[in-house]
Amino acid sequence: MKRLLISLVLLAAWSSALAFDPLASEARLAALPPPGRVPLDAELVGGPECPAPGYAGAGPISLAEVVKRALCHDPRTRQAWAESRLQAARLGLARAAYLPTLNATLSRARTGQTIVQGGSSVRNDGTNRISQLELGWNLFDFGQREANVESARQTLQAAVASQDLGVQTIFLDAANAYFGLLAAQGELAVAREVERINLQSFMAAEAKHAAGVGDLTSKLQTQTAFAQAILARVRAEGAVRNAQGKLAVSVGESPDRPLSVDADDARLPDTDFVKGIGEMLELAQQAHPELRAARARLEAARARSNAAGRAYLPTLSLSASRSYTGRDLAAAAPDIAQRDNSVALQLAVPIFDGFAKHYQVRAAEADVDLARADLKSVEQRVALEVWQAFQSLQSETEALSSTEKLLGFATKSLEVAQGRFKAGVGSTLELLEAQRAMADAAQQRINALANWRATRLRLATSLGRIGFWSVREG
Repeated sequence: MKRLLISLVLLAAWSSALAFDPLASEARLAALPPPGRVPLDAELVGGPECPAPGYAGAGPISLAEVVKRALCHDPRTRQAWAESRLQAARLGLARAAYLPTLNATLSRARTGQTIVQGGSSVRNDGTNRISQLELGWNLFDFGQREANVESARQTLQAAVASQDLGVQTIFLDAANAYFGLLAAQGELAVAREVERINLQSFMAAEAKHAAGVGDLTSKLQTQTAFAQAILARVRAEGAVRNAQGKLAVSVGESPDRPLSVDADDARLPDTDFVKGIGEMLELAQQAHPELRAARARLEAARARSNAAGRAYLPTLSLSASRSYTGRDLAAAAPDIAQRDNSVALQLAVPIFDGFAKHYQVRAAEADVDLARADLKSVEQRVALEVWQAFQSLQSETEALSSTEKLLGFATKSLEVAQGRFKAGVGSTLELLEAQRAMADAAQQRINALANWRATRLRLATSLGRIGFWSVREG
């Protein structure tokens, strides 16, 4: 029991030491939720705490729940957090260069010496004790440390922005997996309805043929259409299983977990965030995490270039030491005690290093050019993403309205064709064409709904404003 208590105390002390941050290098990470908390604004019921692994719900899983579980259990979240902590530690390392270093040395040695001269020998045994304290302090280096700290700080800023980008990517992937299952379930519902309609048509044609008022051709045509509908339904069921597996993996479950989503197509998220294209382009340039990361990388490259240029300049350092050396001799000789103290100022002037610093400066300047070009490329890509997503949303909104009307017309046309066929005044081809038109219209409606949802979310992502508000349904 005593050993267990000692182990617990040591473990607690070690954990406290690891959390110690005297140079405040992790202050920027305070705004980021650590592992175990949802890495986004906590706008959901249940607060910011991550749910336990294993979805225990019996009914359909909501889009918000899918996103929350994906953000908590996707390994990319922890990778991004670890990268931010790594860069924070490097910032602390750069800041540590401003502080002095203090080293202590303690040693104790047992010595033995035997001197043989002529026929006699003398044995000298003794103990050596050495204690030394050394102080080193870089007093002035013409801004090299300052440039290194700025480079580390900007690199940390880039890592934090990249973490935000990674969170948005996970968010978007999870939402798309949800929408993929929603679309697959809708397609399966359509396939089953088409199969039911074709079965009715086949049964009607078979009854007419048995009664002698219908020909064999009509029976075979409707039977063929019914077989094709069965095949389409089987494929739709396979697509649903694939989509279920993808969604299950995205929330940290096994792919064989049979998740389902609510297929109420009447609930569509709001589009209040959609403004004028000019305003959205400006918002994206300010808020997009990929742009913030690119800007931080450029500033870090500039700081490294400054540090490389200042490496030509001298440095002024302070060093001090205090040491004690003692030797206890076993023989009759007196003991030895020696104390040394020293204080020195050292000016180091780089003169020639085989042009190493010259090429370090050139490499740093090229790094700045690369970072500047990367920033320009990201600006153009983000602007294009916003433009394309905005235009696509406009088109998908119109398509959504059109497919609703199209489905209504096709359904009405099928009802008329079925009535005419049963009355004996409509042809089989007319009935089959109406069935095909209705199936196509229903499929287009499902596709339009899926495309509209995905495009709306992609527009929100391109603005850098993604959050739980973007998956709420009204």
